[in-house]
Amino acid sequence: MTIEALNNTEATVDWLFSIGEGRGLPAIDGLLAVDDYDPKGRSPEEVAIMEKAHSYGARAVFFEAERHGRSPIAQAFIFESTDELDDARFAELHKRLWSWGGVPLVYRAAPGCIQLFRCAHEPDFVGSGDVAVCRPIRTLLIGAKIAAEEIWWDAARIRNGTIWDDPDTCKLMLSAQKAAHRTLVEEVRALAKHLAERRLLAPRLRRRLLILSLLIAYLEERSVLQPADFGKAREGARRFFEVLGDGVALVTLLEALEERFNGHVFRLTDEERAALAESTELASYARLVEGYEDSSGQLSLWRLYSFRDLPVELISNIYQLFVKDASSSIYTPPALVRLMLEEALGWDRLDKLMAGDGVILDPACGSGVFLVEAYRRLVLHWRWRNNWARPGIDELRPLLQRVHGIDLEEGAVELAAFSLCLSLCDALQPEEIRSSVKLFPPLADVTLHHSCFFEAKAKGMIKAPVTAIIGNPPFESSLTTEGAKQSYAAYTQAHGALADKQLAYLFLHDAMEMLTPEGVLAMVEPSGFLYNQHALAFRRTFFTRWKVREVLDFVSVRGLFKKGEADPKIVVVIAEAATPSPDSRLLHAVFRRNGRATAEQGFDIDYYDLHWLRNADAERSRDVWRSNLLGGSRVLDLINRLRSYPTLKDFATKQGWDFGEGYIAGLKGISRPAGHLVGQPLLPTSALSEHGLNTVLLETVPDRPIKDTKTERRFSPPFLLIKEHENLHHGLWNGHYLTYKHEIVGLTAPKKDLDRLAGIEAWLKRENTVLRAYVAGISARLFTQRATAILSADVFALPYPEDQDLDLSQNERVIAEDIVDHQRDFIRLGTAAPVMRKAPVEALDAFDEVFSSQLNAVYTRKPVRALQSQQWSGAICKPYVFGDGAVDWSDANELHNYLDTLLHERRGSGLTVTRITRLYDKGFVFLLKPDRHRFWTRSIALRDADDVLADLRAQGF
Repeated sequence: MTIEALNNTEATVDWLFSIGEGRGLPAIDGLLAVDDYDPKGRSPEEVAIMEKAHSYGARAVFFEAERHGRSPIAQAFIFESTDELDDARFAELHKRLWSWGGVPLVYRAAPGCIQLFRCAHEPDFVGSGDVAVCRPIRTLLIGAKIAAEEIWWDAARIRNGTIWDDPDTCKLMLSAQKAAHRTLVEEVRALAKHLAERRLLAPRLRRRLLILSLLIAYLEERSVLQPADFGKAREGARRFFEVLGDGVALVTLLEALEERFNGHVFRLTDEERAALAESTELASYARLVEGYEDSSGQLSLWRLYSFRDLPVELISNIYQLFVKDASSSIYTPPALVRLMLEEALGWDRLDKLMAGDGVILDPACGSGVFLVEAYRRLVLHWRWRNNWARPGIDELRPLLQRVHGIDLEEGAVELAAFSLCLSLCDALQPEEIRSSVKLFPPLADVTLHHSCFFEAKAKGMIKAPVTAIIGNPPFESSLTTEGAKQSYAAYTQAHGALADKQLAYLFLHDAMEMLTPEGVLAMVEPSGFLYNQHALAFRRTFFTRWKVREVLDFVSVRGLFKKGEADPKIVVVIAEAATPSPDSRLLHAVFRRNGRATAEQGFDIDYYDLHWLRNADAERSRDVWRSNLLGGSRVLDLINRLRSYPTLKDFATKQGWDFGEGYIAGLKGISRPAGHLVGQPLLPTSALSEHGLNTVLLETVPDRPIKDTKTERRFSPPFLLIKEHENLHHGLWNGHYLTYKHEIVGLTAPKKDLDRLAGIEAWLKRENTVLRAYVAGISARLFTQRATAILSADVFALPYPEDQDLDLSQNERVIAEDIVDHQRDFIRLGTAAPVMRKAPVEALDAFDEVFSSQLNAVYTRKPVRALQSQQWSGAICKPYVFGDGAVDWSDANELHNYLDTLLHERRGSGLTVTRITRLYDKGFVFLLKPDRHRFWTRSIALRDADDVLADLRAQGF
């Protein structure tokens, strides 16, 4: 039976109709009822989500299964449609859920009808005018036929996470650029531009008032500020916008707020106070701000978002855009912040932290997004350890003293203080806030410091023991402060030069030295920490001194920190302040670009992307990280073996040939004598492709500055040209004089060596797949700096034994072919890559052949045979049998039930809670995995076979 046969209405959506028709909540793993939920024994993250669901009136929450020890992720809230919750009220609720952004899916179940709403995409509730409308993205009536692609109704696929393996589903349901958090940032930016064009008020004051408007809207909607607060500033006013246009009233309100909040965010300078009191433009400014429509021209900015539901860290991020007068700013995705805190500050570690007097530090805190999440986690930990009681002010204030920050920007420090104060508000009920006096403790110069981090460290500004450091330091190849210069000098004296004078590396080094023994660090670093060969010495020193626990690799995830045209790639280093033991191991976790990561909903990782390394290998190997990016240990073995051969550079040097890149065009005023270039035929870089040299496209070198002319010999044929491209496009030229630019390398030989050049060209064609795989495994540019471009050094590092025999095994060729056919695109495209489509029949057959042959090389007496595979709910099960045994399952349901029973017996969990499983029963082996091709390639067959052989050996077979 196929998946299409299984996906009938009863099997797929009865769980939803059961809720809508009042039959109760079905017993489905991961589906938790909100009413009567018992938090005892549950994870703190789950309890927090369940409380949030209760506050919104949800009937149930659907959690995806736990993966690799990480807490289960809430995927959907389920509501019942009742007379009390009509369409108009549900539209407002949808707006609130969209603004919050905590779950991507919302189901509304009614008798005979199921509605699906999305909360991580565009605002579907926008109607004509300012009234939100109830507009589900999909509606299902009872008895309607479900198309195979409508996997969002399938409980099993939500539970096992395969719903997000499907690119079309991700495209329909998820979009970071259209979801609330990113769109609010862009709408505020657009409004600021609009106000600048009108030139109302001085630029700094204009920006500041805009951000204060957002902050006050946040406090107003959360009922922290009441109509009476505005009435005190201006008689008869009940809303902030009734105060904003009156300068004297606005000054009165801001002074009252500054007195109340102690955060200095509302503080006015004498000049600003006078400008507001005397302004004749303020009324026009207020009308423009309040009336500004969003980019769709529908709802005003203030009606589109529910400010009371926006996360505190988002308000901080928006403010950070305007701390400086800049057109763009780095935005740290909240999902990344949460992941780092979860990995570094587990609940057991927080137990130890709270048992002592240690603190959490962000050495480059910016607007405080890491501090806000750390504080939220401390509050959640307190509640977990106090039977889920709600802390009062006397409990919350000491917790606030546990988070410390340092930043070079004074405005950022003020904002971090205010963000933490908002977080304290978030943990209290509005009436508690209103009844409090001097609610917030002083933070500036106590726990938050306006300083260069390196100077703060040298002066001992942080008095408390630092047991955890979390943050995202600046990525700059320059020493921007005197403290940084002194720290750099100390580092170079002790350890040698620091790669590129990279400030982020210096932060990492100095931060580790601040930790107490056994303290933990989680810090964002440039991808060069792993992939830049110039950083090899720094990386080795770091791995030698400190116990690196994990490296989270986000090279495959695009747009995490996109700023303008730049798209910096990052990794996260998680380390402990302890010396590694000889047998220490660390985890290299490779995260892939998928729908959830792109939409900033979270980061997924599968078994095949978890790579455990001995600390010694991490110290010494220059290729292990990129090999893991491309597949793991078998890739590393292939790269290491090919590195043992002489290189193309070795051969060209031995022959005395001229070789290197073509000329480099110069900037204005920068040139060298170029008589051998100007006016000569030029091969455009684009004219060298997979089809070889296209001389129809020849141009002429213009009479313009040329920075690096090379020599006349470089362009005198015969020569072999190879493009600096991952596919190693190449062509042999033996015609007239021909120039080319620096994106192409040439090997120029005497005419007597033309046959040798032709031999290299033939070898490039013959071994093209293996050589392309090798370049992917060694290039310092590919993937991390450019999508497809490589370096000239990568070309000249190609292995070239003079007998042209690479002596590769069949398995090594399988690895190379999968790198070229699948892995390169998978790194660049993630879910959109062809390998993330459903596995075709021929791929499954090829998997069987490789998997069986590997096992049969060991178990010759009873050869392994592949049996008929079965599919359901986004998964494929492939059974194998040793010897002549047979299995007769009449349909997929019978196999599903049988495997489910085995899993319950052996793991205490059901089939729906796992994505990748190996099961052994008598003479049978079962592989259960998602149905995407990525999980059924031939290289994965080799890895599965390695794992099965290890399992069988452990069981005594």
